[in-house]
Amino acid sequence: MSDVPRPATHQLLALAAAARPDWSTDHLRDVIAQARCRDFTWGRLLVAVAQLIADPEAEPPDLLAGSPDAWRYRPRPAPDTAHRGAAAARAALHNTDTD
Repeated sequence: MSDVPRPATHQLLALAAAARPDWSTDHLRDVIAQARCRDFTWGRLLVAVAQLIADPEAEPPDLLAGSPDAWRYRPRPAPDTAHRGAAAARAALHNTDTD
């Protein structure tokens, strides 16, 4: 199914509030929103927050330290890029003209 896993931010915030009463839920919510703007997938966000919850020294802003730097970020190629490349390779293989 393409609709799973579903983001469950409310439940993640509830877990963090129960496990880390020393954290501000509002602060964590803001940090999660910033992470989502930095292209964290739900899965990556879930794992990163869980790791922070388990670390007694961690604070919510530590989540953003794991985000990719903008200059290092490489956008994913369009889905048809591989198909166009394969088509070009097939065309080159079938072209037997030698000038």
